[in-house]
Amino acid sequence: MVVENKAERPRVRIAGTVQVIRHDRIGGMPALEAELYDGPGRIDLVWLGRASIPGIEPGSRVVAEGRLGVRRGRATMFNPRYELSTSADGQPALSAAC
Repeated sequence: MVVENKAERPRVRIAGTVQVIRHDRIGGMPALEAELYDGPGRIDLVWLGRASIPGIEPGSRVVAEGRLGVRRGRATMFNPRYELSTSADGQPALSAAC
């Protein structure tokens, strides 16, 4: 995914698969980072103040919505709303706003 105008932060909704989870600290706060692949590209999802989120793990199917920006040269969404796809055992999808 390419963000052409870095000054604008468009609101987008994207679906993909979490490939990588990282734990970081930003401004002294814990941050959970997930790389979401949507086929042709990837986007970083970053939740500030969170060390973990149940269901956000490698292999999870996620739909994320939020403002798209650029961090470290990569498309990034901070504290996006998200929905987890229905699991294989038929359990309902989870959603949350952060």
